[in-house]
Amino acid sequence: MEKLSAAPKLSDIAKRAGVSVAAVSIALNNKETTRVSAPKRELIRKIADELGYSPNELARALAERRTRLLGLMVPLRDPIFFNLFIAQALSGIQATLMRRGYNLLIYSPSGRPGRMTRDQVLESRFTDGVIFINTRSCSARDINDTIHELESAKIPFTMINSYYGRAPINYVGVDDSKLGEAAIQYLVKNGHRRIAFLSGSATLPTHVHLLQGLKKAMAAAGLELRKSDIGCSGYEKDRAFAILDEWFSRGRNRPTAIFTADDSLLVHMYDYLEARNLSTPGDIAILARASEANVGGLRPRPTAFFIPTFRMGEVAAEMLIDSIEKPGQERHRVLLPFTFSPGRTT
Repeated sequence: MEKLSAAPKLSDIAKRAGVSVAAVSIALNNKETTRVSAPKRELIRKIADELGYSPNELARALAERRTRLLGLMVPLRDPIFFNLFIAQALSGIQATLMRRGYNLLIYSPSGRPGRMTRDQVLESRFTDGVIFINTRSCSARDINDTIHELESAKIPFTMINSYYGRAPINYVGVDDSKLGEAAIQYLVKNGHRRIAFLSGSATLPTHVHLLQGLKKAMAAAGLELRKSDIGCSGYEKDRAFAILDEWFSRGRNRPTAIFTADDSLLVHMYDYLEARNLSTPGDIAILARASEANVGGLRPRPTAFFIPTFRMGEVAAEMLIDSIEKPGQERHRVLLPFTFSPGRTT
């Protein structure tokens, strides 16, 4: 078989198959087309394989007015791959992109934490759309500003985690208010009446909605979540230790159970127990909101409500690609179910 000295082109395939270049283009770009007969389509594809033809992706992108490239924005000061929540969501995103034939461009955080910069908004126009993951750096205002920027720039996007506003956007998350209710119901059922809440920041949307659920369930049980039993550490280990020291200093009036708002706070809780020579559930019961992959190595295994982080990434990418490929379709807000795992800390 003759070999071509240069990369094969559509015209090479057309000549070998005895058809027009247009017929080759149609057959290779639309497998289900009826504009080229089935036998001719099969012949064209066979010849393309024999010649080692590879479509010019840039030309295809220009023709389709799509790059098949999605952007990922994660407004977090720390390196995002050290954050297991982000890494797990990214794995879900990647699984969908591999299946749907898209690639990913990751934007490094810069400027003020919690939101994307104007330059990043402009740069994201080179992608077909953006996946934005809200982090502990994102206040409600940051999130609303980000939505406004992306909408104004007419950039398709999907948001993951911790949005509770009313804007009609593509969003994937969990119902943290319901999770907070479920946490209290479980602890009360297990005999706890003095319950504390260890969180990161009172300004975070997740904190606000967890707190709503906690208070609602405690009121239903005839209990009260006192202000002194709500501790916000700013995600600083020393501050978390100071809060826990104050709670444990109360003697018989100290909390018998602590609910932690996320993975890093749960780790601080375990570090505290080790540093103070305490045990769980012997000295204190612990219940967590967590991502399963992040806490699998903790012992004793924590009792936790687990967030489906991998699935959140998968669904978010599917929603974004669908919105790109089918413009004008209705936007969706998906709240995935959290799962409960009884460990050995309650």
